[in-house]
Amino acid sequence: MGAYWFRRSFQEDTDHDLDVTVFDDRFVRDRIGTGRYIELETKGFVVTPGHVMTDIHTPLQETDTIQDTAVKYIKRGCTLLVVKHLVSSLRHYREVYDQFIEKLKGLPLHYMVSPVVPSKILRPEMIRYFSRKGCPFLCVEVASREDLQEVAWEWIVQAQSYKRMPLTIFVKDRENTSFNYQELWSSVCKQYGIINLTDLQEDEWLTFQNLKDSGIYPKRGWFAAGGQADYNLYWVGEGATFDEETKFRYHDAVPNVTVMDGRISQVSQTMVDQRPGSHVKVNIHKHFV
Repeated sequence: MGAYWFRRSFQEDTDHDLDVTVFDDRFVRDRIGTGRYIELETKGFVVTPGHVMTDIHTPLQETDTIQDTAVKYIKRGCTLLVVKHLVSSLRHYREVYDQFIEKLKGLPLHYMVSPVVPSKILRPEMIRYFSRKGCPFLCVEVASREDLQEVAWEWIVQAQSYKRMPLTIFVKDRENTSFNYQELWSSVCKQYGIINLTDLQEDEWLTFQNLKDSGIYPKRGWFAAGGQADYNLYWVGEGATFDEETKFRYHDAVPNVTVMDGRISQVSQTMVDQRPGSHVKVNIHKHFV
């Protein structure tokens, strides 16, 4: 879409307007070159960053129609999908991971891969391996409180020092649904000095703090200078007041327009650009924390 700028009238952390400048596929702080920058009219729209989501509810690893599933995520405003990858083998996890990456090639949106490792087979070499692969974080799957207490965390923490990839937990305990795993996990992290995601990632949308912890921010998930020009436009009407816009919940809505890398991907829930995305990797975890 070239060089242009637009104004957001809504922002979560301030009451002030924010001018956003785009050059080619990135947000920029200052104008680049001497060419003309066109104003993109956004009156009546709520403008949000492209959503960074996990495939918790519709895992790509468990579907035979990953292309169609990816399109559904785009239509919900997702511009970067963190795909869960269940690790089930100690001996073959490297080969299985490589095969899974091959399966994801050609998806019409950018993606990252987050391993989900049952606590019983979690090993330090896995932490080092998936860190080298640029995974944003690793989920430790637990089925009971004892699972958390039986891991050799001292060795895991030592392996984390390599690239500081954070850990989080994924709870599969269906019997003790009232047990506070978040409190136990926080206690274990504090006791051993585990590098972890600040928030338990129980929702599809990554929290802003988890974006920072994982190293995804500032390249994606916000209007940061130097970041990819990913954003959504939600129509609320030209007469909408600021109070009405702040009450707008994009979690419950679908965007009218989704832009990825400065290109329009979907308009009114119709795909207009399905060129393949790329496998995005994290270089530095917790760099902006």
